[in-house]
Amino acid sequence: MKKSLIALVLMALLAAACNLPGNGGTETQESPEAVFTQAAQTVAAELTRVALLASPTPNVPIVPTPTFTPSATTIPIPTNTTAFTPTNTPIPCNLATFDTDVTIPDNTPMAPNQVFSKTWRIRNAGSCSWNSSYLLIFEHGDGIGVTAGYTQQLTTGVVNPGQEIDLNVTLKAPATSGTYTGYWRLRDPGGITFGISPAGGPFIVKIVVVVTNSTTLLPVAGESGTIRSDWGPGPDFTAGESNADITRTCEAFLSFDITSIPTNATITEVKVDFTAFSITGNPFGLGVLNAYATDYGPTLEPSDFASGFPPGNIADWGSTNALSVIEASPELKTYLQSKLGTPRLQLRLQFPGSNGDAVKDRLTLTNPRITVTYVKP
Repeated sequence: MKKSLIALVLMALLAAACNLPGNGGTETQESPEAVFTQAAQTVAAELTRVALLASPTPNVPIVPTPTFTPSATTIPIPTNTTAFTPTNTPIPCNLATFDTDVTIPDNTPMAPNQVFSKTWRIRNAGSCSWNSSYLLIFEHGDGIGVTAGYTQQLTTGVVNPGQEIDLNVTLKAPATSGTYTGYWRLRDPGGITFGISPAGGPFIVKIVVVVTNSTTLLPVAGESGTIRSDWGPGPDFTAGESNADITRTCEAFLSFDITSIPTNATITEVKVDFTAFSITGNPFGLGVLNAYATDYGPTLEPSDFASGFPPGNIADWGSTNALSVIEASPELKTYLQSKLGTPRLQLRLQFPGSNGDAVKDRLTLTNPRITVTYVKP
């Protein structure tokens, strides 16, 4: 390559020399500098052409970039996902949750000045144990028998986290009708009050005081009395063994006129007063005195006597001490409510039967009565 370039340069110089004028020529004379400049330009142009011919651009094929297409067997490339790290929220020292109203649910009707026991069941949901230094406090609202600032000891023992406790407070309904609500909380030994989670609200007692009516029912003459297993009716109210034959028994029947109670009334309480009685022998040695609801109609007949000692009693007494107490009967209240709109509430009283001990064991009621308390709509 170098030899070729040298040859070309020499040829260019010779060509330029040939153009120089002779001594006797008539051509236009050029200076030697111009001749050599022209020769140099010719050589430069030729060198450029040769260089271009000697260095051609290679014909490099273009290779397409492969495209990746995943197949069914392609193993996916895992991506890094930032893992969530949970944060532990500490459990407060003092925290309570409400389980249930054991007694007196919200909007329970109450008679004016009625004394009652309210019981809440709550759970210690905090991290600290409750002891005798914790207090149940009346915070605000209607006192319902307690004054502002009232407190009482929460427990005499220890309530550990997760355990339940029943909180009891004795209250008294106001004298006038209306809806009353009291708000209660707990207080720790440091004087900090807390309530029911999650918001820490109070637990409440809510009652509705209504003006009540009361009536006392006495047995209806001619519809009440005694039926013996082989005789009757008699005018008294005797149950147990009969006078004529100690192997026979008798039963007392009581019929009460309930037409004075409005059909749409709500019975709030029924109290049985059988405290006036006389006994012969040991009637409760025969067993329990049971009271049964019955519908024998306006006429008492021997066929109304019930043999045996059937189930289904709505009240019972197991001793003279029990009979000497005037007590409310929830079962009799429910039954009387179902009878409103009919003229009579009728009961049959009986012992299990005769014990055959040759002793006349019997009980006679001298002034049986029932007191009914109700609310008119």
